[in-house]
Amino acid sequence: MSAREISAYRFKVLALDLLFMAINFSALTLFSSLKDVIRTDYGFSSTELEWAAIAYSMGIFFAFLIGHSRFFEERPRVTVLFAGSCATIPQLLIPLIPNALIVAALRFMQGLVMSSVPIFSYQGGKFFPGFRTLAVGTILSGIFIGGLVGSTAGPYLAMITGWRATYLIFGVLMIVIAVLWVLLVPNEALPPVRREVKTADVGIWRRRFTWVWGFTFFSGLWIVFTLAPLIHFIAEKQLGIKGYVASTALESSYIAWSFIVGILARHLCKGVATRRGTFRGIAVAQVIQYVLTVVGATAALITKDPVIFLTSLFVVAAVQGTGPTFWSIPTVAYPEEIASRAGYALGLISNSAALIGPAVTLIISTLAVTGTWLVVIGLSVFGALLTLASLKLKLPIEEGAGS
Repeated sequence: MSAREISAYRFKVLALDLLFMAINFSALTLFSSLKDVIRTDYGFSSTELEWAAIAYSMGIFFAFLIGHSRFFEERPRVTVLFAGSCATIPQLLIPLIPNALIVAALRFMQGLVMSSVPIFSYQGGKFFPGFRTLAVGTILSGIFIGGLVGSTAGPYLAMITGWRATYLIFGVLMIVIAVLWVLLVPNEALPPVRREVKTADVGIWRRRFTWVWGFTFFSGLWIVFTLAPLIHFIAEKQLGIKGYVASTALESSYIAWSFIVGILARHLCKGVATRRGTFRGIAVAQVIQYVLTVVGATAALITKDPVIFLTSLFVVAAVQGTGPTFWSIPTVAYPEEIASRAGYALGLISNSAALIGPAVTLIISTLAVTGTWLVVIGLSVFGALLTLASLKLKLPIEEGAGS
């Protein structure tokens, strides 16, 4: 292929990954944005809706556990199809089944869509090695683009067509993108099939780096997905700002930081020719994101000015940049043949936050606003310190991981 054809091929894969994330998360956000309508129609209690939210978060954790299995390790294309199916089938069934327990089970299934992330992060790192964090950030921005579309266009469309029809419309779009991804992404763009899974597994889990780096994203992940549902409460109680205004500002900022951190990481890695140097540049970018989050949260805590508060939310949203930096590392720190599998291991460790996040959110929502911001600051400091500690460790590829 010519240089132009190769470039087009790479950007096609990147676009398909982005669309897959954006369309699926647009649909998955509907349950939250339409929860009042669904609760009224189905007669669900607030507790039953909370259980559905917890089930969804648990599904996210198990997505990485399932993806780490031998069956999916050897079938990356099937993994993405599985992820899309787990999101789509419940999307089509929820409007038809007014049973709280079944809906919770379906929401658990939808959380499994995250099993596609390690494969997408591998593709971003492989095709754009000089801009890997920007490429991964572009893909992950689909989560928040989808969240913004689902929370704004979703309710508007539901007013016109009804919530059930809205669910089905998004369900059809999910089917379309899943089929397009499976048909258009060539085998060359998929992670190498490693059949000696047992050996690779030992190599990944034995490395101290896997555990330390896995937990560097625990704080970032927890803050990103816990602050979103709390910001309505915080903004209204602290300064009387409309909840939807603060929420839109935060989600939009998450999208922006998905790209900004890529530019920052590119600058820090400029001229670097080694994996160690690349890792150092990306890790420093991650520390900067955590430091900015501390600055933003501190400003949000002490300000009495609504404009400064909304501006501080943009700075707090820098924590989203830890996602692209974190997911850039598997293709840097591990041999290519086990990079995607290492991604599932890292995702499993970091997404342990998904198991405790909903419960902790409920507890924190009972605290004063001050307590909430102090928790964000404390977690950010922890994430920064752990990231700095990872700089002192040998990368698995330097130790001969997988051997």
